[in-house]
Amino acid sequence: MFFINTDDIKKLEGDLHHFARRAVPFATKKTLNDSAFAAMSIARTDIKRTLINRNRFTAQSIQVDPARTLNISRQSATVGSTADYMETQEFGGIKTKTRKEGVGITTSYASGEGENAQPRSRLPRKANSMASIKLSKRRNKGNGRKQRNLVSIQQAASTGRKFVFLDLGKTQGIFKVIGGKRRPKIKMVRDMTRQSVVIPRNPWLRPAFDEALRMQPAFYADALRFQIRRGRLFR
Repeated sequence: MFFINTDDIKKLEGDLHHFARRAVPFATKKTLNDSAFAAMSIARTDIKRTLINRNRFTAQSIQVDPARTLNISRQSATVGSTADYMETQEFGGIKTKTRKEGVGITTSYASGEGENAQPRSRLPRKANSMASIKLSKRRNKGNGRKQRNLVSIQQAASTGRKFVFLDLGKTQGIFKVIGGKRRPKIKMVRDMTRQSVVIPRNPWLRPAFDEALRMQPAFYADALRFQIRRGRLFR
């Protein structure tokens, strides 16, 4: 036979209600934020491995808007990128030309990977980047496309300009002039033939979210233990 001390039961019930009212909201907020920051860290690491990063901005653009309220029904933490193009990477899309020329696509020659290397996995070399490319604004006159292209190449070689825009019929783009004045040659650094380009899906957020979600139970358990250690249960 055993006896139950109702005073102890009432105290335990009171402690439990106090815990639910005060500690759980802190724990759920911390769990959401820990999960969001874990997803951010995973995504930043993944894109450094899977995307061609022009600079640190792409990784740093992935940020967290953490949960702040203790109202459980309104708690939310958001992970995303401040860079518009990262949405296109996640879901895919179509890039359409905005000028008369087609969409510019950097070639593998420009990145130092040789001609027609697929897929290109490096950024263009600094000397072949758009920031370094200067084109003549003067339009060459001639009796045909081939003659205009020839004049453009010869003028670039004679004046020391390294780049020209050429329309070769089925192909057009920005070419680098190499080989000297007497026998100049051209190498394409930016293909501007296509009117639009389909950008395939390259998810970076969903995999990070899924991995962080698997970590969430452990985050919640740690958050509850933290609240108990702080003595909130028995206040």
